[in-house]
Amino acid sequence: MIAEIKSLKDDKIQLAKSVSCHKGRIKKGKFLIEGLEAIDWAIESNIKIDFILISNKLKQFDDKYLAYNVYKISDGLLKKVTGTNYVIPIVAVGNIKTSAINTDFCIVLDNVKDFGNIGTIVRSSHAFGINNIISTKTDFDLFQRKTVDASRGRIFSTNLQTFNNPSETIKYLKDNDYQIVTTSPRGTQLQSLVKLSDRPVALVVGNETSGASDEFMENADIIVQIPMYSEVESLNVGVATGISIYELKLKRVLGMLEKQIKTTIGREINVAAMLIREALDAKLKKVSNLSSSQLIFLMVLKCDTEMSLLDAQKQFGIPDNEIKNHFEPLIAEGLISTDSANNFVMTETGIETIGKLWTIIENTEKKIMEDFTESEQKELKRLLDKIKEKCVEIKNGL
Repeated sequence: MIAEIKSLKDDKIQLAKSVSCHKGRIKKGKFLIEGLEAIDWAIESNIKIDFILISNKLKQFDDKYLAYNVYKISDGLLKKVTGTNYVIPIVAVGNIKTSAINTDFCIVLDNVKDFGNIGTIVRSSHAFGINNIISTKTDFDLFQRKTVDASRGRIFSTNLQTFNNPSETIKYLKDNDYQIVTTSPRGTQLQSLVKLSDRPVALVVGNETSGASDEFMENADIIVQIPMYSEVESLNVGVATGISIYELKLKRVLGMLEKQIKTTIGREINVAAMLIREALDAKLKKVSNLSSSQLIFLMVLKCDTEMSLLDAQKQFGIPDNEIKNHFEPLIAEGLISTDSANNFVMTETGIETIGKLWTIIENTEKKIMEDFTESEQKELKRLLDKIKEKCVEIKNGL
C-alpha cells in the first residue's frame, strides 16, 4: 500500500520543492530527480534516494520502485514541487555525491554557465572514460534538469569537486602535479600537435563568452587552440571540449603507452600466469621430464575428457612450430592418445602421472600462497572468477 500526502505543508513536499531550485540543492546537498528515465539513471548510478513522489492518477507503476519510500500526491502538488505548469508524473529526491578528485585526467569548468553545455561536456567526458569534474565555483550545480537530460544521466556517476575561485583550483592542481592545459583562440600550440608529459592532465574549459580566466591563462602549462576554417566563428563549448578530450586523451595515452601496457589487467594476469608456470617448472624439473605447460594440459584434458589439436592450441597458446615438442613426448610416454576423430584423450598412465605429481602441484601452490590469509585466498578466487565471468560475457556479446 502506497501512502498518500495531501498537504503542501508536509515536510517531504517542502523538501522536494526546495531542492528543485539551485539554491536549495546547494544548501541541502540534495536534488530533485524529474521523470521516470532520470530516476532509472539515478538508481543505476547508486544515487541514494530519500523518497519518490508519484501522481495519484498514474495508471502504471513498476513494483521495483517500491524498494524506496513512495508517496502518492495530486497533480496540483506535483506542479508546486517542480515549479512547472505541466505535470511530471513521477519525481524523487536524491542525494548529491561529492568526492575528492585524484586521477590521471580531469575536466575543469571555469565559470561555464549553460546547463546544456555542462551536460554535453559531462556526457563527452564519460564517452572517453573520464568521470571527474572540477569547478572553480562552490555554487556549481550539476543537477539542473537540462544538465541531467543533456548528459543522459551521466552526471549521476560523475565525481565532482568544487573550489571557491580559480586561484584555489590552480593551487590544488599544482599541488597534485597536474599539467594544466587551457584552450584559447590565442593558443600558441595546435591542439593536435601538442606533446604531453606523463603527468596527469587537467583540461580547462572556459566561460562561453569570455573563455578561461586570466589566472588559468597565466598559470597554464600549455595553451592550445583548435584550428578552424576562417568562415567558422567559434565552436560550441560542449563540442569543442569533446574534440579536446579526444585529442588530449589520445596524446596522453601515446605518451604513456609503455606504462599503460605494463599496467593493463591482461598483462598483469599474463605475467602472473607465466611466473606461476616458471615456479612449477623449477619444481617439476627435479622429478619429471614434463613441463608445467604439459602437466596443465594433462589436467585440463582429464577434466574435458577429449580435446582437438586446434582447441589445445587456442587454450594454451601453442604455436604451430611447437606442436611437435609439446604433444609428441606425451604420446610417446603413453600419457595421451588420439581417438577415431583425432582428438586427444587421456590414458590411464596419464591419470596416474597426474596423481603422482599432484603433491608437487599442491606444494608449489601452497608456497606461492603462503603469505595470503585464508580470507585473502578466498577473495582472490572470487575476483578471478568474476574476471572470468565478465570475459565470457564480453566474448558472447552480452
